[in-house]
Amino acid sequence: MTSLLPLQASEPAYPKAPPHAARLETSELRVVVADNQAYAPKHRAGYNGVAELRLGGWDKPNLFVPEYAGLNFEHIFSGDAASYGWNIFEPRQAPMELRRSSKRRAELRQEQTQHWPLRSRLVFEVKDDAIDLTYRGTPLQDVWRKHGYIGIFFASYIQSPEDMAIQFIGRSRPGRGDATPRWIKHLPTSHGTGANHRPSGSTWDPAFDEGFKISLASGFSDFEYLYPFYFGRSGENVLVMMFEKLHDGGEMRFAQSPSGGGTGNPAWDFVYFRRDYAVGREFKFRVRAVYRKFTNVEDIVRLYERWSGETVRLPTNSSTRNLGESSR
Repeated sequence: MTSLLPLQASEPAYPKAPPHAARLETSELRVVVADNQAYAPKHRAGYNGVAELRLGGWDKPNLFVPEYAGLNFEHIFSGDAASYGWNIFEPRQAPMELRRSSKRRAELRQEQTQHWPLRSRLVFEVKDDAIDLTYRGTPLQDVWRKHGYIGIFFASYIQSPEDMAIQFIGRSRPGRGDATPRWIKHLPTSHGTGANHRPSGSTWDPAFDEGFKISLASGFSDFEYLYPFYFGRSGENVLVMMFEKLHDGGEMRFAQSPSGGGTGNPAWDFVYFRRDYAVGREFKFRVRAVYRKFTNVEDIVRLYERWSGETVRLPTNSSTRNLGESSR
């Protein structure tokens, strides 16, 4: 008599990917990439990017606020008052073409927005516990000449994390406090206050005409980061944001809000400034978002070192007892 094999527990089936969305999977991650269209039951129109990010199965919690998204292409800006009458969320409103090129790769393409002549291509590729985002932009006309930079903003709306702060290795900006390298754990007191952190060595702050509305781009903090990565905690898990070092006229800044996704739902963001640009010439940047179980900060540092090839010099406060722990 043939013995029956024991029943195996299986992951609950996830419904077929909705229209205007692509479902990507690895052994660790479950990811939904969406364009600017809404889909049931909660996801709202305008929140392109990673609409769902789950660790371990489709039945696990979504890291991002279900109505919103992560790695959401949100703003294009110039700091020029001539643009202040335009909707600041044009990248969310303009049509996007979603292309799924493989089981682990999807693209969003946007020819331009209503007023901003910037052709954008966003490529999302999942690998193990990581999402790689490559952004490619091509200016079709020059409407950024007044202040000489193209500003691009991406947002990630985190669903009810126990600890809303982000952490990174940095120091105070010159003349604004302690210049000793250290782990910095920061949560702005309000939306737009101390909101973005520039790279160390930068001697430039972008100019904005009076009345600029995107406070997460203009609200400079007193800190600067030494290495282009930061992390935030959500329960037992950690989201690590890593950025490819820029050498050709671009500058990446960390950005954050304590309430970007509503009360208790912080935004862990980034803003890219492109100063060396020309009509018809493509520029790009690359970001890796890793979502995994949190172990310790040393593992996060090693993760960045393996990806970037850079050696990180750990600050003296790396042994601080509560470094990386939730604040509740």
